[in-house]
Amino acid sequence: MSDTFQTQATEPTAKHAIAIRYGLMVGFVTMFLTTVNFLYILKWNYIGFLVTVFLMFAITIILYGVAATRQRKALGGYISMKDAFQVVFIVILISLTISTIYGLIYNKYIDPEFLNRMKESMINFFEKIKAPQDKIDEAMKKLDESTAGSTKFSKILYSFAQSIIIQSIFGFIVALIVKKDRPATQ
Repeated sequence: MSDTFQTQATEPTAKHAIAIRYGLMVGFVTMFLTTVNFLYILKWNYIGFLVTVFLMFAITIILYGVAATRQRKALGGYISMKDAFQVVFIVILISLTISTIYGLIYNKYIDPEFLNRMKESMINFFEKIKAPQDKIDEAMKKLDESTAGSTKFSKILYSFAQSIIIQSIFGFIVALIVKKDRPATQ
């Protein structure tokens, strides 16, 4: 199989150019939104922080669909499930690599106090909803356990692998939606 394909405009295009472009786009959009979320929204409101995390996830899934749709269009309007998932998977790998590296740099060098701010925000939220102190203490203990050693290579690699699996499930669903097989008569 060739590393290039003909688009409708009959210009040769690298086989994975769309996937790489969207992978970089999703990675950098995630970096920007993560920074805004960590620096501004978390200070404002913990619920706002969680809503923004959900919206970031939704935007990511939508961009997976856009990348696969663009690839389908570049292939003449038809794309197999395998090819659609391949595009989405490349986007996932590139964007998760960017966001994982950025997350490490952000937490270690840009904003080393992030976890403390998040903890304070959670405590304020629990106090606002009048949660019992033992529930607050339990939540803080769980947070401490989950973030202990978060900059260790093994923990980063494990988290990266988990993210690939979770994102790939959604990527598979996107590929199912975007796929469009050629009619049998063509």
